[in-house]
Order: sequence, then structure tokens, then C-alpha cells
Amino acid sequence: MFGAFKPSAPLSVGLLWKIPWRLSAPQKLRHRRRMRRVDNIVSVLDTALQRHAGSSALRPNPQSNSPDALTPASSSKPTTTAVSTSRTKCPAPGSFPTSPATTVSNPSLSARALGTIKLVERWKAEMPTEKEMLPKDKYTMFDRKAKGYRKGVHKLPKWTRVSQRVNPPGF
Repeated sequence: MFGAFKPSAPLSVGLLWKIPWRLSAPQKLRHRRRMRRVDNIVSVLDTALQRHAGSSALRPNPQSNSPDALTPASSSKPTTTAVSTSRTKCPAPGSFPTSPATTVSNPSLSARALGTIKLVERWKAEMPTEKEMLPKDKYTMFDRKAKGYRKGVHKLPKWTRVSQRVNPPGF
């Protein structure tokens, strides 16, 4: 117990997490690919929402007398009737209370109402793409407790699912 092979305190406690201080080359490659996929998804969402908002021909709803009731030109509501065969009465389809956020008559209008277009535009305005980022910003992030105010991005918990692209200016 007190011999040459005395166990040290950290080693005798249990599992010791060993995270290397820098990313390996395959980790960097996967990280760059993840960032490119996110950039591609954002650009596809942006073009699809802009195209759908611009190309959806809105026309006044003929069943409504109000001029501000708009429906898409190609939408048609399916009509369904409910037949109740049980002893308890079942509500007819569509009679359940729905919130305005879940009712989708025009996807571009609902996306605008939910703020999806604003979120995509905010992402594109605030976040740099993978090509625009310096390697220092791709692989490290700001940490006020670290010696050089930087630490490897892989030390962030769930770093593959969280986007850490913006650092404070000057760091």
C-alpha cells in the first residue's frame, strides 16, 4: 500500500475523461462537412421559402366576403363526413380546437406567421458560412477561463449539434 506502486488519487477514483487538447484531422474533416451541410440546408430553406412566397398566386377566397381572406390558387380543402357507429358521439373531423400556429392553409403565410423566414434571414445575417470562417474560428471557441481565451470546439458539450460560429470581436 505504501510501496512504489501506490495509486494516485485521480486514478483510483474511477473513469477519467481524457479529451485531447486539439481536434484530429478526421474530426476536423467531419466538422467542416457538418458545417457545409448546415449551410446547404439554410440556403435550400431560404430559396424554397422565397420561391414559395413569390410564386404562390394568392387570390381572394370566393366563399368569403372579406377582401383580406386569401387562399392559395392550387389548394382545395377535402370534404369529409364523420359517421359515428359507437354509442358515444365522436366529434366531426376538423371540429377539434386548433391553434392558429397549427392551422396551415398556405405554407408561406404560416412560415411567415411562425417566424421561420425571419429565423432563416437572421441566421444568414449573423452566422458566417464555413468558407467565410477562419480556421481559428472553425476549430476553437472563446472561453474566458482558458489561458489564451480559446479552447477547442470539441470541448463544448454536444458540440456536433450546437452551432458555435460567432466569437466576441478581438478574440
